Amino acid sequence: MEQCVDADSDVMKQLPGRTRPRWQQQLISGCVVGLGFVVVAALLPIVLPIMLIAGLLAALALIPILRQLRSELEQLDQVQRTSAERIPMDVTPWQQKLWDQWKATLKRRS
Repeated sequence: MEQCVDADSDVMKQLPGRTRPRWQQQLISGCVVGLGFVVVAALLPIVLPIMLIAGLLAALALIPILRQLRSELEQLDQVQRTSAERIPMDVTPWQQKLWDQWKATLKRRS
């Protein structure tokens, strides 16, 4: 019984087999981190312009959408100012409308 208590109190025992020395493990992990930095530094000049161009295209694509949204909100504001009762408005996003139409055509075909 005492042997079990002594074994439990010791630091975890190493499983049998070959292990690398600690300095070697640190050297390998340092090399991996260094190699990662080199790869990131090499790919950054390639990837960064692509990401900037993609962001610019996305921003340009949003301009007409935001203009339409602003005009719709201004129209809604004018209508609500003139009328006492609220007018129901379909606020379903365009992608949801498209998805619903696609599902409806699939149901009709089957």
